[in-house]
Order: sequence, then C-alpha cells, then structure tokens
Amino acid sequence: MKDQQASAIARMMDAVNAGDAERYARLYMHDAVITIHGSAELRGRGAIEQHEVDLLREFPSARLAFYDMWQKGPLAVVHYAVNCPTRSGQAVGHEGLLFYRFHRSGLIEEERRYLDSLTPLAQMGMLGAVPARALPVLASELRTHVAGDSRVEGANVATVMAGFAALDSRAEAAFLATLAENVVLDDLVYPQPFVGQQLVKTWFRTWTGAVPDAKSEITSILGVGESVLVETVVRGTLKGELLWLRPAKEAFAVHRAAIVQVRAGKFTHVSLFMNSKELAQAVGQWPPRAGN
Repeated sequence: MKDQQASAIARMMDAVNAGDAERYARLYMHDAVITIHGSAELRGRGAIEQHEVDLLREFPSARLAFYDMWQKGPLAVVHYAVNCPTRSGQAVGHEGLLFYRFHRSGLIEEERRYLDSLTPLAQMGMLGAVPARALPVLASELRTHVAGDSRVEGANVATVMAGFAALDSRAEAAFLATLAENVVLDDLVYPQPFVGQQLVKTWFRTWTGAVPDAKSEITSILGVGESVLVETVVRGTLKGELLWLRPAKEAFAVHRAAIVQVRAGKFTHVSLFMNSKELAQAVGQWPPRAGN
C-alpha cells in the first residue's frame, strides 16, 4: 500500500505539471470525493477532471511539488506547494495539506483539501493593503514517513491534544509549556511565520482575544514518527478583529488542519492550514473589499 500511495502521488505531480487533467483524474476511483474546505465538493471522477481542467486553463503553467507524505495503512497525508504564473504575468502560489484515503487498488477514494483562498488574491494585489505571503519554494523531492505504532508516536499525539486543549481553554502558560524555545508556528493565513516563544505568544493572544470561545473538535489525528497530523472543526464567535475581518455576531464553524513536529515532548514546528474564505463566509464578510 505505501508503495502504491507514493507512486500515485508521483504520477499526480507529473500529470499536473504536464497539464494533463485526464491523467490526473485517473488516479481517483470513479466515485471518489474531494472536499475542498471553504470551496467545492467534487463527486466522481468526471467532476474531479473538470475541476482540474478549469484550474489548468486558468493557470496553464502551474508547477506542483510535494514536501512530505505521512502514511499509515490506507491513510496518507501530503504537504504540497504550487506556483502558478497567471495569464497577466503575475506569480501566485500557496501551500496546502491533503488528507487521503486509498482503496486497496491504489486509487484514491477520498481527499480532504486544506488551503487558503486569500493567499493568491493578496499576491495579485486584489486586497489592497492586505500583506501577501511570499511564493513557496518548491521541494526537489518527496520525503516519505511511515507510521510505526510506537510509544513515542502515541505520546506525541497526547502532547498535541493537550496543546490544542490549552489553546481552547485560553491557558497561556499551559500552551507555552508545550513549545520548544525556538518553536516556529506557521499559520498560513498570515504573511510569515511566528518564530520563537515570544512571537508565538503574540499569535496565541491574537487568536484567543479575537475568538475567546473557540473550541476545536479533533476529527482525525495521526502520529507518524515525530509528526502529528490533525484535522479539526473550530467553532466560535469572532468577537475581535482577526486578519482583515471585523467582529461579527454570527457563530462560525471552520475547518483547520495542522502539521505538528514534536521532539522530546515539545512542539518544534507547527503549520496551520485554514481557509480564511471559509471563515469570512461564515461571518458574512466574503468577498473581501479591497483595502480592508
């Protein structure tokens, strides 16, 4: 299974970079489902192919690469990046996280996709003063990691769950206690990572101040080596400003995923993937106004 998965991901990259939507879609079961949080749900190979046709028409020179793939039985999680010159000559690019379930045939049964729709809009200057992330550096090769069902992996999962619980309860000291001194927290809705405990504390206070009632329901969690891959549904009320969003009365529910690296019981690197479009839609502030 792990070899089939790695082969499928390699062929996926080749198909996208060759502009071949049909070859891309053949990697999925006929009745496969792709959920793009904050955007579309694609049901069946035909819909998947058409979506890829539309993307490749809009970004004909897109280049896709994969950083890491974490595997456990039929499950695989893949961290990707894509850079796309637009027809007008501008360059856009983003990182995302893909959660897969594979069929025993080696075809993909289900995919859940996490990315930020705001990132390319900001890079194209469509959001006025909203700062944009730099284009991601594409990986030269895929690193694969296979779960070992070890005690360390189980302990890492428990550490991550405790960190998420501290975040939800606004327990700053408990949250900071889970972090290595030189921790990096890369929340991909922001233009750059937060490096070191002091800056991560700023992120913590910004998030908990804006959404003081936030609660994260962990919908899946997978420990593979030093990595923990997490999917959550975050519910709360936007009571303060966050990013370019204004406070709102509407309660929201959004999807957020994470890659957490844990060493010696401490978070060393955290990548967070949430679609700010999904949050903006939930609080009645999509589409954004230029200059917000």
